[in-house]
Amino acid sequence: MSQQFESVRRPFREDELVKMHDQLVVEVGNVKELRTQKTQTNTELNAAIKTAESCVWSTQEKLALGYELIDIEVVSVMDRPTVGQKEIVRADTGQVLRVEPMTLMERQQSFGFERPE
Repeated sequence: MSQQFESVRRPFREDELVKMHDQLVVEVGNVKELRTQKTQTNTELNAAIKTAESCVWSTQEKLALGYELIDIEVVSVMDRPTVGQKEIVRADTGQVLRVEPMTLMERQQSFGFERPE
């Protein structure tokens, strides 16, 4: 005689239902925690990728142009090289960057007038 098996319905006992309920609560919490970790990890990785890309694009642009723009302190020297003009000079090296016309306000300051507030 050969052994045979068949699936039959077996209702759960109350203690088994309580145990499965407790297990389900724990597993739902695990799934939620893992999804949160995945989101945080993706966010961190995406930020790291953007930072790396920004560095790459910035370096590529500098190489393509052959220079970079930096902020430096400048001084405006009025009435130089001639009256009505001003020199924009690097404060650190004294290099003249450009000469441009003085504004009307700058011309008035040479007369000692104060700007009304």
